[in-house]
Amino acid sequence: MVYTLLVVMVGQVGCITIAVILASVFGGLWLDETFGTGRVFTLALLFAGIPLSVFLMLFAARKTLARLKEKYEAEEKKTTA
Repeated sequence: MVYTLLVVMVGQVGCITIAVILASVFGGLWLDETFGTGRVFTLALLFAGIPLSVFLMLFAARKTLARLKEKYEAEEKKTTA
């Protein structure tokens, strides 16, 4: 059970990172093409995506660890009762 939640957490973190990078690249390329600005928006969105990606990874990790703690406490309660 513990390993399953950890695998889920790693998968979420990877998917979040890929989604933020892809959204930054494609959104930046679209904005650059729309406004004719070279690669300004692409680079700006990529650099803005770094802290966003870190924040979302920490959020997902904390949420998964909270679920893991609940499961552990429930199992601990069962074994002592």
